[in-house]
Amino acid sequence: MTPTKRIGETTAKTPSGEPDALTAAVNALIGRTPEQRLADRAEVMKTARLGRPLPEGKTLDDVLRGTWPGDETDEQIFEALETLS
Repeated sequence: MTPTKRIGETTAKTPSGEPDALTAAVNALIGRTPEQRLADRAEVMKTARLGRPLPEGKTLDDVLRGTWPGDETDEQIFEALETLS
């Protein structure tokens, strides 16, 4: 296999000569039409949970990064991490 080949361009075979399960699944996924992809996406989104609303005055970045529970400075945190390593 050359480095430029994608996974869907190779076919692993079972001893009977049929494509193995992973190859068949990958080929089925990459062979979908744009309409099939949209339909599949819509089906998945039906079961997706809705996220919670962000707290007032917070951005998604604020929520994901969070804050330290104490009042230590960044320098104190870095010093503590240095002593642990």
